Amino acid sequence: MTILDIKEKENSLITDDAHELICYATISEINSWNDVVNLYSEIKHKHLPKKVLLLLEDIGQCEYTSMHASMGDGLYFDTTEFVEDDSAASWENTRPLELQYHIKQLLKPENYIDFNNLPKKLNYSDEDQATLLQINAEPDKILDAVIQVKLVNSPTETQKFAACLNGYFSCDLNPFESFSLIEHLDQNYGLEYVGLGASLLFFMKTPKFDANKTPQLLNELSNFYQFNQTTHHQLEQHLSHHEYLILPYVESLEVFDLD
Repeated sequence: MTILDIKEKENSLITDDAHELICYATISEINSWNDVVNLYSEIKHKHLPKKVLLLLEDIGQCEYTSMHASMGDGLYFDTTEFVEDDSAASWENTRPLELQYHIKQLLKPENYIDFNNLPKKLNYSDEDQATLLQINAEPDKILDAVIQVKLVNSPTETQKFAACLNGYFSCDLNPFESFSLIEHLDQNYGLEYVGLGASLLFFMKTPKFDANKTPQLLNELSNFYQFNQTTHHQLEQHLSHHEYLILPYVESLEVFDLD
């Protein structure tokens, strides 16, 4: 049975907002991807207007690269002036401030990248594309045994990306490029950003999703990701039968062993 475990504060001096950004809850003993989706929806409606962000695969690596990505150009947040003392709680309590800073940086006009102007830096092998299709068909196989749940004070679902920025290596999408993709799918196709892992971005259909626009969506994704015809067709079929879509933001998917 899938278990949702609400985490207690380890330190009473940590603020509620900081605690919820560190880890509000975990999901474990997962029976199915649908269980995760249902819990996401339940937590989301219970804690409105806060947003829910899931860390889903290879979480240790995801957090490591996120830390480095958040130190990149235009994103580095100097916490020293906000730290009251050198205690762990004082450092952790700067997290909500860092979140708001990262949201501000993502939204700055000079950092904005239109989706249609994104560089085609990702060029997946046929093996990578087959892996992506298998991930979408069976997401249960790539989930960590314990998923993390964060509650995020962000105005929109897209802006919660700032709570775990990613895209550290030069061959990956950088945080501004990933945010452009997330915004584009949300605003134009009604696909809500749910969370991420060390390699993947996860999306769910909302009531705004229009099935009639699926061919247009797949044309855009195939152009951006340089998908072959098989991948294009099978992802289009996937979206016609499922409520979610999983897309990569890293150079390669060879890390996944799904056999």
